[in-house]
Amino acid sequence: MSNLAINAAVQQLKQEHIRLCKELERVDQALSALGSLDRAQGKTGRGSKKSLGMKSKRKVSAAARKKMSEAARARWAAKRKEKAA
Repeated sequence: MSNLAINAAVQQLKQEHIRLCKELERVDQALSALGSLDRAQGKTGRGSKKSLGMKSKRKVSAAARKKMSEAARARWAAKRKEKAA
């Protein structure tokens, strides 16, 4: 690529960066406006995970964690036994 073409590409990328920054600012303003509506209704923050389209994390019980841990130990013990043989 010639130096002129590289300079043109860099200039175009800078313009795109400026455009995206402005777009991000508009999105932030919209989220702030919606967040203030949530707070007016008694909610706090920018909104719940569900309202923002995010999935909540699953919670695993202590018994289930223990069962998974024991299963993992058994798998590793079988691998070590297999490797030793």
